[in-house]
Amino acid sequence: MTEPEVRQAVAELLRRLPGENEGPVLEASLCEGMGLDREQAEFVGQMLITLLNAFGVLAVEDHRVKAAHISSSLFLSSLAEHVETGTAVLGNWERARIGDPPYLNHKILTGPQFLYLVERQRAHMNPGARPLRQVRVAQVLVTARLRGQGVSCLVMYDSAANQYQLPGGRMRSADPTIRDVAIRELEEELPRFVFDADKDQLMDMGTAEITQLSRTLGVLTRYEITFFHFRSSRPHLLVGPDARWVGSETLLKEGARVNQASLNMSGLRELCRTMPQAFQVLPLSLQAVQRRTLRDIVRDRPWEFYGILIGVLGIIISVILFFLE
Repeated sequence: MTEPEVRQAVAELLRRLPGENEGPVLEASLCEGMGLDREQAEFVGQMLITLLNAFGVLAVEDHRVKAAHISSSLFLSSLAEHVETGTAVLGNWERARIGDPPYLNHKILTGPQFLYLVERQRAHMNPGARPLRQVRVAQVLVTARLRGQGVSCLVMYDSAANQYQLPGGRMRSADPTIRDVAIRELEEELPRFVFDADKDQLMDMGTAEITQLSRTLGVLTRYEITFFHFRSSRPHLLVGPDARWVGSETLLKEGARVNQASLNMSGLRELCRTMPQAFQVLPLSLQAVQRRTLRDIVRDRPWEFYGILIGVLGIIISVILFFLE
């Protein structure tokens, strides 16, 4: 059969499925008139029904089948049209930014976003759901005393995941060890930073394993995260616009957000649960107090800054009006 003929045959099978207000039909009868013997017809019918059952659109009882609801019947009709015309239901299966509601059409119909919703449903229905991907990750804890803020930890914004997380990333095939991953990620994420063994140290804090949905690929993933604590004789670190210093009391707080984005610290919380002293007794990574630019202050505390600015302007205007009278 040619490709158009195959598409036509599959579309016909979808259209043969009775609607919710019709009587059910035997699975094997779906393939009648397609030139298949009884055994082949039963096999093809069962394959189709098994696949469609993953979408929950069918009502099956005693090898008889029909659409479960009017909406599922219309879904089958729509799917038949897509199959017959050769048009894809979902598009753009490249790595895309995945998020939570509300959704626009161009977001929910991207492959990774749809996969994220499907996998989130699978994890919700089955708390012990098997992860479909396993990744080794290195994350680095960088701590310092920030002027006007106290002891703080460095976090980086991941635009694909729309989350803040510790500096770090996944292990690649070219990385010799997980420690090399940590060094590579620091050099990639910190402007003009080059790891210097005479100045810099990475202390192994331990490893934690967590299973959660990937916010970049949309699939339930098992993460093996090795944590390192960065210590350096450098007085300061240059950080980019995607970096933030977060107060240590905020870092492990469940549901904490930074600049309206979530703070992903699931792995660090798991490490602290299994190794309670892993985080609390660490010395500072940098001994000097880190300076904050005016941009950082405005970004972190905009209302306080603008309140002060308006107050100062009010004083200046009052003084000018006083001398003009």
